[in-house]
Amino acid sequence: MPFFFFFIILLISPPTLSQHDHASMALPPKDDAKDEIRVPIDVPAEQQIRIGLKSTMVQKKTVTHTIRTVGVVATNQKSEAHIHSRVNGWIETIYADYVGKKVKRGAALYALYSPELISTQEEYLAANRQNGVGQEIAKTALDRLRLWGVPQTELDKLEKTQKSSRTMTFESPISGFVINKSAIQGMYITPGMELYQIADLSLVWIMVSLYEFDIAIIKVGDEANVQIPYNPKLNFKAKISYISPEIEVETRTAKARIEVENRNQNFKPGMYVNVILSKDLGEAIIIPEDAVIDTGLRKIVFVKSGPSRFEPREVKIGSRVENQFAIISGLKAGEEIVTSAHFFIDAESKLRAATLKDPSSPSGPAGQHGGH
Repeated sequence: MPFFFFFIILLISPPTLSQHDHASMALPPKDDAKDEIRVPIDVPAEQQIRIGLKSTMVQKKTVTHTIRTVGVVATNQKSEAHIHSRVNGWIETIYADYVGKKVKRGAALYALYSPELISTQEEYLAANRQNGVGQEIAKTALDRLRLWGVPQTELDKLEKTQKSSRTMTFESPISGFVINKSAIQGMYITPGMELYQIADLSLVWIMVSLYEFDIAIIKVGDEANVQIPYNPKLNFKAKISYISPEIEVETRTAKARIEVENRNQNFKPGMYVNVILSKDLGEAIIIPEDAVIDTGLRKIVFVKSGPSRFEPREVKIGSRVENQFAIISGLKAGEEIVTSAHFFIDAESKLRAATLKDPSSPSGPAGQHGGH
């Protein structure tokens, strides 16, 4: 028999309520008038079978919330360097000549020919041969070279040889890998042009997206297990270092950042990895997600208080743990709740509440059963 036909039977033959039930019925407070009223109902055992009603016992147990997601490896922005020129000129020699090249701090990146660098060197040398005011001018010229980013090794060479250099070599400020490169031999460059991006990959970031209900549970400092898909044996322990304060409107997620050691270069920027986050939430009352009816204003479950008696109960839910909810209030361990066909029970409960408001209605108890 079609399932909807059971529902029609349930509506046509609603379980009866005694006069005592009518008198003692506790209705929701008036300030909840926008939500539909629900009342306890009786459903005979044979009718429970016909509509496929199932129930389960409420349990209190230790809860572990596990999140399995995919992360994307990114460079550690705290250990990046963007190399720009602070003076006009032509690149005469390229030393860091390809993306992916490993460079050490102080390693040569490129040699620059610049008339401004040459004239400032000559100004320094001429002034440095004089006393008094000349020394002040020499110091100013030397400071100008420093402000242009000329390395100390080039300045030491200038002071030692007392000769200007046609080109000056610029160095990497950090150790790492060349991530981006736009510098080309013979290229004319101006201040503001990015020539290199260098990143230290000994510590990388893994960016993951967390849903709203996960954000309430996961905190900065929580441990994560990171797995590389191509080698499941490689498991890495890491910690969450940052959670975005903003929720993305389209996806209802927030970005979180995990920092992981990468001294063996197992992680490459752009790589996908598996991330597992486990959070011990302690003991809590847990019920199946399917048992909860969300009215938009309240969360309702139906409690089986007798062999055929079902009562609507408002509950306050906490964390969502996989396909279950932790209950903050409204239920206690050992109670039995409906987990299947509860929408039929809910419809009958609302219908019975409506007949209580207007007992003279043809659909009321007297109209259907001749008064009980």
